[in-house]
Amino acid sequence: MSQSDYMLDIVIIFDGFLLLAISYYYKIKPPKKINEFYGFRTRRTMANQDIWDTANTRNAKDLVSYSWVLLISGLVTWIFQIPYAIFIHFTVMILGLAVAIYSTINYLDKHFDQNGNRK
Repeated sequence: MSQSDYMLDIVIIFDGFLLLAISYYYKIKPPKKINEFYGFRTRRTMANQDIWDTANTRNAKDLVSYSWVLLISGLVTWIFQIPYAIFIHFTVMILGLAVAIYSTINYLDKHFDQNGNRK
């Protein structure tokens, strides 16, 4: 195993743990007030406090679940030394983030109108 392979293994494992830690923190300490820096920010979710709280609670839950998938996929590619593990890992990362965002938006569509008011 070369030095670069070793570093890629560390990245694959570390980013799974890092995303899990960040998403768990986001879950236990969601942003309390609408802001421009932290949280699930769209024009719609920043319309009022109710949709802001709902969007951030839901997205945090989705991100924690996704983080576990990313961590497990990283461990599997590392343990079994699967070829092109870094490409597989980052594909899982991008797809997972997309699914988490889509899931949150879909949830909001079911419970809020386009102006951010509850249905």
